[in-house]
Amino acid sequence: MAEVYHFSETGRGFLAKLESELKTEFAGCKRIAVKLHFGEPGNKTAFKPEDIEPVAGILKKLGIDFFLYDTSVSYDSPRNSTAGYKKAALEKGWGNIGEVAIDGGFVDVKMKHLTHKVGKPLADADGVLVVSHFKGHVCCGFGGAIKNLGMGGLSKKSKQDIHDGGRVEYIGGCTQCKTCERVCPLNGIKVTDKPEFNLCYGCSNCAYSCPAGAIKPKIAHFDILLAEGAGAAQSKFKKKHYVTFLKNMTKECDCERNPKMIIAPDNGLLISKDIVAIDKAAYDIITSKGKDDVFLKHNKKSGLEHVNAAEKLGMGNSSYTLVEG
Repeated sequence: MAEVYHFSETGRGFLAKLESELKTEFAGCKRIAVKLHFGEPGNKTAFKPEDIEPVAGILKKLGIDFFLYDTSVSYDSPRNSTAGYKKAALEKGWGNIGEVAIDGGFVDVKMKHLTHKVGKPLADADGVLVVSHFKGHVCCGFGGAIKNLGMGGLSKKSKQDIHDGGRVEYIGGCTQCKTCERVCPLNGIKVTDKPEFNLCYGCSNCAYSCPAGAIKPKIAHFDILLAEGAGAAQSKFKKKHYVTFLKNMTKECDCERNPKMIIAPDNGLLISKDIVAIDKAAYDIITSKGKDDVFLKHNKKSGLEHVNAAEKLGMGNSSYTLVEG
């Protein structure tokens, strides 16, 4: 069973445990990637350099060279090119923490449904430290470590392929129950004699929920494709470790200029060797504290769909021991 360590703040206990874990996990590594999300310009709740500075300080103390890494996006944004994203990251001050690397070529990894293009710098590094900001996400309920790799570790084409593959089509048999209307997080479906998909990001929620089986995703459910993307990335890592921040948990993702309201109170940080366990622990902590599933409430999806899909791929274990630090 995986162990997940929970700390209330980036204080002495967290830093001591992180140093111990990284010293063991990355022993012999000369250069590692720190995979994170630099945030959409204008987003006020995404990571700031000062959030990551204590983590970078531990790596420097251990004598491990590192670079900060993310990939460009497929939608209209300053981050939709390598140069544009790097410029945006540097303007936020990320260069004061360490070298900023965006894209840098990709390697193909064939999974069941798609061939994913994984960032070559991640594959080439001696190890990868995945530092994630846990928050809501309109397509997968929440975004944590799996989302950090399943989108952020891939090329813009692979990101778009996942969204496109999760988009839905009507196959017949609609009973006009309007379940699909109710579960669409974008309110993008209108049912007349059949569902009309007026706005779709490919979350596949209506395909999950249709009691008549009248809707199906074009390739596979979004959460399966997302988990496969994360699995493709993780399969190229020589060594790996995970840190997750439970702070500034907004309704929507750091990819948004306006990620909407805070939906859960801050709850510290997590450290684990297991990507599935750390996401499941984050979810359990947040939902137990609030006494309800804030991700299901606000995004109409719990987020456990992609966690379960990742576990089925053998990426990790959703059973874990939570160790309070």
